[in-house]
Amino acid sequence: MTPRRRLSPGSLRTATPPIVLAGDSAGGNMAHNVAIRLRKEGGIEGYGDMVSGIVLLHPYFWGKEPLGAEPTDPGYRAMFDPTWEFICGGKFDLDHTYVNPLASPEEWRQLGSHRVLVTTAEQCWFVERARAYAEGIKKCGWEGELEFYETKGEAHVFFLPKHGSDNAVKELAVVAEFVRRC
Repeated sequence: MTPRRRLSPGSLRTATPPIVLAGDSAGGNMAHNVAIRLRKEGGIEGYGDMVSGIVLLHPYFWGKEPLGAEPTDPGYRAMFDPTWEFICGGKFDLDHTYVNPLASPEEWRQLGSHRVLVTTAEQCWFVERARAYAEGIKKCGWEGELEFYETKGEAHVFFLPKHGSDNAVKELAVVAEFVRRC
């Protein structure tokens, strides 16, 4: 029997491979929050407290008070407000930074990456929050490169059910190019 060699991140490559955090909808929220926690909690062994890039595809950012042109109709908001309560078991309200990073923009300076891509769609339920996040991150003192991409005439995560459409192909090409540069 021959001994097995244990592999470590450095045994196969000379450089540490890049890490890109990415997620669509609530997965975008997770990517944002993991990047914040990286800096607060000291990072990943062998990688430090920064990742190569963050991709937020149509993030599920929400909050108690309507923002911009978000509908104020209680019936409309009732489609989303209970979802967050269910997800977190009532532990965090709608203005907790897990769902509403706009509630604590001072944390954005601690974002664990120097590159962020935010995508959304014109008819996305959360388009106002994605736009506000992109504007806010530019103004908060975060020292990094932000890219923002909005697809006209489409809805929230349209690229999943319409994955072969021209708009989906274009948006995912933007994502692929961003990741390639990371």
